[in-house]
Amino acid sequence: MFILGRLKLYVIGVAVFVAALFGIYFSGRRDGAAAVKADHMEDRLDAVKQAKAVEDEIRSLTDDAVVRAGNEWVRKD
Repeated sequence: MFILGRLKLYVIGVAVFVAALFGIYFSGRRDGAAAVKADHMEDRLDAVKQAKAVEDEIRSLTDDAVVRAGNEWVRKD
């Protein structure tokens, strides 16, 4: 009887340990996914800021300056 009680205690201890490992593993996966999402959002914000800066620069140019700048990108046939 005493051995069976001790065996139950060990089994419960192992089960709690395994459950704790699974909890730590999935918590780490969730935190890692959140970190990746934050990095993507930061990159997206940087791209939006850069696009806004380019749009503002183009809006500040005169029509002739836009044509001169565009000549660099347009193919001459």
